[in-house]
Amino acid sequence: MAAGRRIAALRELLIEKDVDFWLCTHTSDIRWLTGFERVFDSEQAHVVLVSEDIAFLHSDTRYGQSLRERDTAGLWEISDEAARHPECIAQRLVDNASTAQRVIRIGLETDVRLDHFRALRKALDERLGQDGYELVELSDVVANLRAVKDDDEIAAIRKAQEFTDAAYTYMLEWLQVGRSEREAALELEYTLRSLGADGVAFPSIVASGPNSAVPHAVPTDRRFEQGDFVLMDFGARYLDYCADMTRTVVIGSASEQQRQIHAAVLEAQKVVKVQLRAGKTGEELHRLAADVIAAAGFPKAFIHSLGHGVGIDIHELPALAPRVTQTLVSGNVVTIEPGVYLPGIGGVRIEDFGLVTNEGFVDFTKSSHELLEL
Repeated sequence: MAAGRRIAALRELLIEKDVDFWLCTHTSDIRWLTGFERVFDSEQAHVVLVSEDIAFLHSDTRYGQSLRERDTAGLWEISDEAARHPECIAQRLVDNASTAQRVIRIGLETDVRLDHFRALRKALDERLGQDGYELVELSDVVANLRAVKDDDEIAAIRKAQEFTDAAYTYMLEWLQVGRSEREAALELEYTLRSLGADGVAFPSIVASGPNSAVPHAVPTDRRFEQGDFVLMDFGARYLDYCADMTRTVVIGSASEQQRQIHAAVLEAQKVVKVQLRAGKTGEELHRLAADVIAAAGFPKAFIHSLGHGVGIDIHELPALAPRVTQTLVSGNVVTIEPGVYLPGIGGVRIEDFGLVTNEGFVDFTKSSHELLEL
């Protein structure tokens, strides 16, 4: 079972990091560790404590029944006791017989919220004494484990992309002069849900005309005009896993400049896809795309990183970006999204995502990459 393997992998890391317990407050990490589908939402209502011999999850009564129903293998000690997380965790540590008569080392992420950290330390001081424990700051412990996807995760991600491709096909018929960016974003969400997706992976980006020169533009009431670029960056969510795709089309006939911009971005993506495989670094792949775009006449127009991991969160490890020297490994799922952005004129981004293997890149995205004139 996936959850059992994930807990075992985390326990191996506890030994490697020389800590007795791992305290986790990130909902996405908890979703991954438990494997519980369709129970977690955006609320930070859960905390997990894992050691060599316990896997403890504290939540509240809104989630308790759902959590217990999903723990079919009985891997988790689940509590929805009406107590604050810090007090509950501190008491669980006191109750754990293995903590007796020694200082315990508790690992936690470096980006834990300050108010949570202070409350935890206060509760631990009261129950264990200031000399009874040590908090050990660690970074990306579970995030690095999550970066390598298993078969179940890949299946969910592929399904999310199927919905995304289908929604794009629909939108090609829907887009027309006079409709607005905001209306298009709403139509995308409705279409994805109608197709069977659980929702959107992130707020959809629809940017037209000069707005498309802003990489993460927020949809506005601007209405599409003849000759506009329309950039759509969107994705479905399915079983808590994300898809991510960007396509840029033209309303009406494309100008020669628009064709040149699109061709440069598409060539950069094609070149990266040929080279992408386990063993490559994010830095060298980003540089490869940037060099292609610069050679096409747009040396300062590629203004963001090439890509990122995708999974439960829309942005995960690994990163394909400057100064990222970590090598890709088989099982990573990453985006390839070069772009060119010219203020006052418009922009193009073409984004696919897929699986890194030892042999190359398996593209999950099936939609056409060509510059479509609608």
